[in-house]
Amino acid sequence: MSLTNTDFRRFAPRTNLRLLFRLLISFLGVFATLRETFCSLFSSCQKGNARATLAAMSNVNLYVAIAAWREILARVFDGFTRQENVSPPWLTNPATRRRLKLDIFYPEAGMAFRFVGLTAKGQKRQSDLEVAEEEERDQVRQDLCRQHDVQLFLIEPLDDPLKQMDNLGRLLSRAGRSLAQSDHPTAYKIIWQPRIAEARERAEETRRLMTRQPEQMLVTLADSWRDREAGLFDAPPPPPAADERAIRRALATLDVGQRIAHSKHGEGVITALNGTGDDATVTILFDGDQSRTFLVAYALDKLSAA
Repeated sequence: MSLTNTDFRRFAPRTNLRLLFRLLISFLGVFATLRETFCSLFSSCQKGNARATLAAMSNVNLYVAIAAWREILARVFDGFTRQENVSPPWLTNPATRRRLKLDIFYPEAGMAFRFVGLTAKGQKRQSDLEVAEEEERDQVRQDLCRQHDVQLFLIEPLDDPLKQMDNLGRLLSRAGRSLAQSDHPTAYKIIWQPRIAEARERAEETRRLMTRQPEQMLVTLADSWRDREAGLFDAPPPPPAADERAIRRALATLDVGQRIAHSKHGEGVITALNGTGDDATVTILFDGDQSRTFLVAYALDKLSAA
């Protein structure tokens, strides 16, 4: 069957449309491929720049976070002996006979701190063997601290500060219980147990201040630490202890069963008076069923008749 001129003119438009449609489909496919390739390249560039930016921000934030944590510890443990970069004799790795290090140590509180996740500038990435050895040292350090009634807190500067402050509060509570159950002399416990409780309260207050704007709070704390290092931060001196005459006069006015008020803990009843002079203590059962023992020399300015 042959096509006439009339038949050809009838089918030609239809054939041309099919050809144009196929060409359009091919063009769209090529365009889509080019667009995907371009977007992929652009995204890679963006990710590379983003990684570089985040890395720079991390380096800046790391120094800020470390300074902030140093200020937090200085405030929380105000009045405690602070030792830095210390290797106590008892912190000796039994496998290597080498002493391990603590970044910060407060012996009276039984609290030690170590910053983790830090990399020195220019330091190469650790091998799997080096990572395993570091983890083993951390575990030994943790075990030795536990054996000597020391609470070891590992600070990750770039981790959630609120979560870490919660952990600090729990460790302070544990340190207080550990001291109470220890073999330390009673006089030692009387001095440091209340101070550990006060340190926990300061930690809780710092945590509350962080709740709304933790990042801004860290920046403020870091600035305070720089001021402290530069000698621009004047910490209030501890209250002086009362002299022996004042202690004798105070003891003459106190008696077991007497109701008394404490400026911080409220009202209660004296349940015991022990010792003389600087070692004199008063035990008070407060209305909240909480019993506390104080050195009279340091509690005089806080006690009054109920």
